[in-house]
Order: sequence, then C-alpha cells, then structure tokens
Amino acid sequence: MKEVKDNFQAFLTEDAKFVSKEEYPLLEKWMIAEEPPNKIVPFNKIKEVKNPEEYYICFYCRDEDFKRVKNNPKKYIEMFKRSKGIIGLDFSVHTDMPLIKQKSQMNDNLSLTYFFGKSGVSIIPNIRYGLEDTKEDYLQTIPKGSLIAFGTYGFIKTIKEQNVWLGVILDVIKIVEPKGVIIYGSLPNDLKNWFHLHNIDLYIYPSYMETRMKEVKQNGN
Repeated sequence: MKEVKDNFQAFLTEDAKFVSKEEYPLLEKWMIAEEPPNKIVPFNKIKEVKNPEEYYICFYCRDEDFKRVKNNPKKYIEMFKRSKGIIGLDFSVHTDMPLIKQKSQMNDNLSLTYFFGKSGVSIIPNIRYGLEDTKEDYLQTIPKGSLIAFGTYGFIKTIKEQNVWLGVILDVIKIVEPKGVIIYGSLPNDLKNWFHLHNIDLYIYPSYMETRMKEVKQNGN
C-alpha cells in the first residue's frame, strides 16, 4: 500500500496533550530550560557566529528567514541539538490579521516548539499571541514557573506601545508565574525598573544588530 504523505505534519504533536478549546499542544516542563542563556543568536545569523554551540537560537527575524524550518523540521533537529537550545518559534502574529490566521500562526509556533522539545532540544517558550481572545488558550500551553522569552524589536518604540506591552506582561505573569523573563532586544529603563520593583528576574540580550554595531564601532570592522 502506498504511504500517505503527512501534509499536515501531524507528527509534530504526536503524543502531545492539548488545551481543550483550540487544541494547541501543551509544552512539558522537562523540555524547558532551567537556566537563562549565556548568548542568543537569530536563526538567520547562526552561521556568522563563532562557537554556535554556545548559543540559544531564536527566531526574532523575518518569517521567510526560517520558513524552511517549518517546511522540513526533522532536518534541523541535530543542528538545534548542537546548540544550547532554542527559543520558541516566532512566526508573526498581528492583531490586524484575520483571527483564523492568528490562530494558525500561533499553532505553528507552538507545534514546532513542542516537536523540537520532544526531540531533545532544550526550549524556552516564546510569548507571541494575537487578539485578547487568543491569550488564554495560548498561555495555558506553558507550564507555570517556566522561563519565558519576548522579542521587543519594533514593539515598544512609543509610550503607547510600552503601555500596551506592559499590559501584556502583567497578563502573562499573572497566568504563567514565570521563574524569569528573557528579553531579546532593548527595554526602556522605566520598564526595567518595573521588573525590579516586582522582584521578577529579568535577563536582557541586545539584538544581533545592536551587538554587531557595537563591535564595528569598537574594532572598526
């Protein structure tokens, strides 16, 4: 009998448990890193760094830069195992997208993150949901007390955006009760102070571009 091709990639969430409403896969505590990364590099820049085994790989870059991971996830298991681990997938989720598209992107992010965790890659859940109605089911997938990560590039440029982002943080902390929050990108001082005032461990990693610009300024190349 001819083998039926798994076009829907059902293997990604094989053996998973799911949230009741949207059936996103529940990440398991044993998959999730206990300690924050020493270094983080975006997927599309991993070949540019020395000693990639020292880095966690993130997906805070253009969707098209890591779409190939979705197209052939099994190909990247060993690559990710050779690194320290990954921060969860980050296909774009915008509130002005059709709701079904938001949920589809969220499902891809969670299913791929689950798959790599199940395959033995150390993972750190990435927070990326859409409209308010999508929040509860998404956050239910993350075990309480986990390290969690946010990418801030392009999201907190204005005071209004910072206030919206702080509201997201409050919701996430209330539901997930994280052991620490990882920020990839910049964070204004008043937001840093908020974390310190609330005794929440905060780990900030400059973006790859910020780091490279600093190196060029210092070294001239």
